[in-house]
Amino acid sequence: MEHCHAVIMAGGIGSRFWPLSRAHLPKQFLPLLGTRSMLEVTVDRLMPLLPAERVWLVTGALHAKRARHLLPELPRHNTLAEPMGRNTAACLGLAAHELLARDPRAVMLVLPADHFIGDQGRFLATLKRAVAAARDGHLVTIGIRPSGPETGYGYIAVGDDLGGGVHQVKRFTEKPDRETALRFLAGGDHLWNSGMFAFGARTLLDALERWLPETAAALASLPCPLRGKAGREALQQVYEGLRSVSVDVAVMEPASAETGRVLVIPGEFAWSDVGTWREILIMSERDSNGNAVRGNGLLIDSHNCLVHGGERVVALVGMEDTIVVDTPDALLVCRSESHQDVRHVIDRLKDSGQHELL
Repeated sequence: MEHCHAVIMAGGIGSRFWPLSRAHLPKQFLPLLGTRSMLEVTVDRLMPLLPAERVWLVTGALHAKRARHLLPELPRHNTLAEPMGRNTAACLGLAAHELLARDPRAVMLVLPADHFIGDQGRFLATLKRAVAAARDGHLVTIGIRPSGPETGYGYIAVGDDLGGGVHQVKRFTEKPDRETALRFLAGGDHLWNSGMFAFGARTLLDALERWLPETAAALASLPCPLRGKAGREALQQVYEGLRSVSVDVAVMEPASAETGRVLVIPGEFAWSDVGTWREILIMSERDSNGNAVRGNGLLIDSHNCLVHGGERVVALVGMEDTIVVDTPDALLVCRSESHQDVRHVIDRLKDSGQHELL
């Protein structure tokens, strides 16, 4: 894995995990599936593959100190602090800009900080294949075989088999409606877009220059490497003018129109983006009635419910398919089927000026 650098994206706010996930302590810093934060687990997963000095983290300036505290094994300068969120095109462009200053032959292995991976051996083998494919100048993504008509994920239309578990990509479809997702599932030729990628740092910057030239030019104007107060001020000024767009939309989608430019490797391992409270319910240990409890929950004649709380007793009586999350200053109660809509609570709180709850 020479010249391979892992870039872990840890800049989101986890709005669908409100009220536990907040602006000051977002999802990736929470122990949602055990006793350690999802960020720590993600870094540990990479240790058999890469030395700590080739693991990078991109997070918000508000969270950089916490990240460095959680991950003392990473060199301090491997944590890049974004002054504000500008989505993944800017995040990865910034990482590529920094990496090239250290290693002109750098290949980026891009991973979200907050995913669940069920089979580490198969996962690491898939990453190795992705990096090998990226060394040839390809943009590579890792796809997941869909288990249902999920509308919260993007989909990848799989093209020709190139051997070794690598396929061409025909097209990307961003979060389809249920009817379209059912059609993709029935066709058997689509994968979920996992948000995991591999590409050369120079390859990515060249792609940004072609399809997102304003962002590429702005990042190229930054001092390299970014250091001290001057670096922070320059980054602040640049980020204020950047367009907020995902790398999927800005680069992967237009690049996939060129035959053979974008490749996909199906991931043959258990995976979840742990995107909503319903995912926590599905992945948790449950009782004979399908209920999962973390904290002090009391459930009577209730089925397929999640209670996530603290010391205070949370009692559910006669409830079905319900999610309850209790924190000291806020309580969430929602139907399991409405798990994607929790993020709208954030919008309402902003509109009503209740910023202390964000």
